[in-house]
Amino acid sequence: MKKLKEQPLKLPALVLAVLLGLSVTGCSKMDYSATKDQGTVSSDCPPDVKNTPSAVPGLDTPDGNLDDGNNVDSDSIDTSISSGYYLSLGVLDENVVRNGAGRNESDVSVIGKKIIFPQGGIRSISIKSWPRQEKPYNPPKPGIIQYVDALESAVIVDSVPENVLEKMVKIDTHILYLNSHGEFRTINIVNFGNGYHEISVEKDDAKNFAKKIYIKSGTGKKYHHVFLRSMEAENIIKKWIHWEKQGKNGFGFVQSASLFYDGNPDGIKLSEDHLKKIKIYLEKCKKTDGAPCGYENYFECIQDNGDLFHFSISADGESISTDKSVYIVDYPDSERIAELLKEIRKSSPYNYE
Repeated sequence: MKKLKEQPLKLPALVLAVLLGLSVTGCSKMDYSATKDQGTVSSDCPPDVKNTPSAVPGLDTPDGNLDDGNNVDSDSIDTSISSGYYLSLGVLDENVVRNGAGRNESDVSVIGKKIIFPQGGIRSISIKSWPRQEKPYNPPKPGIIQYVDALESAVIVDSVPENVLEKMVKIDTHILYLNSHGEFRTINIVNFGNGYHEISVEKDDAKNFAKKIYIKSGTGKKYHHVFLRSMEAENIIKKWIHWEKQGKNGFGFVQSASLFYDGNPDGIKLSEDHLKKIKIYLEKCKKTDGAPCGYENYFECIQDNGDLFHFSISADGESISTDKSVYIVDYPDSERIAELLKEIRKSSPYNYE
């Protein structure tokens, strides 16, 4: 991963709110129907678009990397816009170029009942979820190609089933894409579980970080987002992040833990006393359906066997998220967890409170 030099992120409050997503919203379920605001995806299914090689000036370079005509200079990156923020996290060692005569030159499109990426290439990939902070990923180039192929091969569906939403722990993938016009697009891919994905696209916006743009079809229809199903794509993402299936059972094997809060990069290592108290409260959590009330406190743990384990706790101490499931803690224990979290942050020499 080509990590850019660290610099203060110029993220205003509104941008931060965008990045946090549901972290300050209620725990209500959301409507994941593709038919609510954009119409049903066309059932006309022309022949599959074949990814036949087609040279795109300025994209295919002899070394296999993208060339937008400008070298990435970390000192000049504007992190208050979407592309600058994701570039600041890190860029791929090798850019993955997608070409072909059937591709739109600038934007993601729908052909028949399949999603097609535009002509261009991937500059960076970052992933976050309820139990995990956002971070860049740099998988091998063949794996990235396999992932995009899986998405483009999947058939679009109208909605995400209710029983999937009840059990979901979302995984959010952000692909920074440079199209053949030299314009950045942020392709947002949300994995709900059981192979279901939501895809939406944004472009840079100087005032609001990013602006959602339509996904257009060959029939002229426009979509704010589309849904598709691909177990292959889901399994690839889970492999990249080393997805953990332990859920609540993983709490008992935690040997040490660090708390990451408010974007601090190094984390706060928990004392033995703090870890003991946290584990007592974790044992009281109960599985629930739906989204957490927040995920402001991220924990990265090492278990007895040396494996990593991740979970998060909401600011009010009520919601606990693992890769597998979301749990709740009843009052007054939730209030005690919130107080303990404040105590841990105050104990840090960085004083994140």
